[in-house]
Amino acid sequence: MGSVLVIGGGLAGCTAAIELAENNREVIIVEKSAAIGGAVRYYGCLATDRCNHCGLCLVGELWKRVEEHENITILNNSQIKDILGTKGSYKAVLKSEKGIERVCDIAAVIVSIGFDQVDAKLTGSFESGDFNNVFTGKQMDQLCANRSRDGLFKQAPHSVAFIQCYGSRDIKQKAAYCSRVCCNYSTKVAKVLKNYYPEVRIVFFYMDLQQVEKGEYFESLSKLGIEFIRCRPVRFKPNSPGTIIYERPGFKGIIEEKFDFIVLSEGIHPSSDADMIAEICNLGLDGAGFLKYIASGDTTGIYITGCASGPKKIEESYADALQTAREIVAAVTT
Repeated sequence: MGSVLVIGGGLAGCTAAIELAENNREVIIVEKSAAIGGAVRYYGCLATDRCNHCGLCLVGELWKRVEEHENITILNNSQIKDILGTKGSYKAVLKSEKGIERVCDIAAVIVSIGFDQVDAKLTGSFESGDFNNVFTGKQMDQLCANRSRDGLFKQAPHSVAFIQCYGSRDIKQKAAYCSRVCCNYSTKVAKVLKNYYPEVRIVFFYMDLQQVEKGEYFESLSKLGIEFIRCRPVRFKPNSPGTIIYERPGFKGIIEEKFDFIVLSEGIHPSSDADMIAEICNLGLDGAGFLKYIASGDTTGIYITGCASGPKKIEESYADALQTAREIVAAVTT
């Protein structure tokens, strides 16, 4: 049947790999970093006194299963350099960090290169820099993963602001689109904060809110005391990173508010490898820079899955990867 090459060992790549391996397919994962798992491996569960449906339960022991499966070969610190041939009979040229090249016979390819997050330096009018009270969503993930019974911070905060669309809806960042997942993630982090610190004031500054769950989701957050202010925060007050300055429709002049902590809810950006992978795999790029098909996967034997094709929630990437793997299995068995 031939091996399946998986480019990228994050959630989608590993989900597809284990599904293929358990269907007796040989899988080679090419991962450019030192370990599989991508960003999701370091996420923290966002459950409080109940499940908040953050999707992390789907992962379980995925990384361990992939690392231990006899049908899966993991090549860390490696990159794809070229793919030659046609569907069912590809030769993949791979290169490791030591400069050693190897050629593998491949029947199909899964492209799961994931996404990039906004660099926590300068985006628009927000500078996170070295401020110890300004966090990106990625940093909040780490806090949630390492939280103790007492909470996330050494001292209980009195106020926390969430700035939505950080790095999204931003033409300068070539990301005029909505990342979709930010509202889902950040509001569930807010629930975690409220669970630990019931008296904390939490305010969301947003341009637009995306549907997270069916029903009156945002109304339920308002009942917890979480505030929502529609506007576009203008900037941090100079020399005062805890103070934001913004304009609000219906209010005259500039409004200033100071918070103990500020969370920049960054969006999902295309992988920095997208251009290279598109050229190697004969794929296209959409207007935002995510991968897209020129010809379908069942025609070429090269498939795109996960956030390589656009922003997705954990459960969406998981389902997409399962479907991709099952399509490859079905292409051989039918």
